[in-house]
Amino acid sequence: MKFPVSCFVAVAMFAIGALPASAQWSGASVFTDDGVEIGIEPRVFCMFALLNEAGYNTESLSGPAPLELPKFSPIREKMRANASRSSNKALVDLILKNPGTVQQYIDAALELGPAPRFDDSAAKSSIAKALAPAIREWYNEEGGSSMLRNANADVKETQKRLLPVLNKAIKQTAAVIRLGDVSDQLLDDAGAQGRVALALNELDAHSTLSIHLAGDTLGVFAGPFANKGDEDKAVDAVVYAYAETLTVGEVNKIEPAGTILDGHAAASTAVKERFPSPKAWGRALLSCAVARHVLGRPSSCVGLDDDAASQGALALIVPRVKEYAATTALFGAALPDLLAAPPPAPAEEAPAEAPKAPAAPATPKK
Repeated sequence: MKFPVSCFVAVAMFAIGALPASAQWSGASVFTDDGVEIGIEPRVFCMFALLNEAGYNTESLSGPAPLELPKFSPIREKMRANASRSSNKALVDLILKNPGTVQQYIDAALELGPAPRFDDSAAKSSIAKALAPAIREWYNEEGGSSMLRNANADVKETQKRLLPVLNKAIKQTAAVIRLGDVSDQLLDDAGAQGRVALALNELDAHSTLSIHLAGDTLGVFAGPFANKGDEDKAVDAVVYAYAETLTVGEVNKIEPAGTILDGHAAASTAVKERFPSPKAWGRALLSCAVARHVLGRPSSCVGLDDDAASQGALALIVPRVKEYAATTALFGAALPDLLAAPPPAPAEEAPAEAPKAPAAPATPKK
């Protein structure tokens, strides 16, 4: 496969500036050189504090038998110890009247405005509307702001450990997805489309991982790390999310018909719900392939891992990305090759006829 060659000028794809209220992260965050953020998301921290106070005991780690009590993270233990020891019936009732998954509760919290007001005037979900007054009260009147400050101090070592790892991986990702020089980006809407943040979600169960959109920010929410594998998965997800912010502009310009994206029709129902169009699926596939190339391992890609059609497409795209990365081609120019339809299966040869058995010799007449 041959990729077109063109000049490339390395540029910073993320400009760090003021974040809109819809993507409010903590002032205690740290950033990679390309603007990827690592820190605690205040709205989600407050929401999980309320869930824990109401009896959210979900945990993947447990202590020794026979009790096998849940082993919460130190930050979660501290928060629960500071919470009211008497059951807050009003809070429990509020949550029970607004049923939803933990993922839906994260999405709802992200609809609110920044602390300390947590404005819900633009919120659409009933969960967000119901939670806003309780979050405001907890944060402003029940010591929540102090608990958040303490939590920010407690995750500093984790931030320090992850920052150089992510910094290196994000730089490599930007180097692979070559979008053009600064003038190209100004004229042709190239460049990163949004931001990425790793939210350290210490009030959830160990080893949890999910991706949520907050304004223009893709947030990777990682529960407390139980082992090195959990950290690797969080890094995988951040690189995957960052690659998608770089691929989205170019993939949106293509015509998917006649490409590998025709395979979207064969994807599972779950994949189609998460990636409802061939282009959305294509962005995820390319981002996953780039992440696997950069990280040098078959990294997890949220939404694609358990789908046969996605894994089949990735088996074709990953080696194409490796070949493309060794060139100087711009990403947009290389897309036709990266997303080329799979080669046709070789025609089956007709089975050769079995050799005829030699005729038996004639019996001589007497």
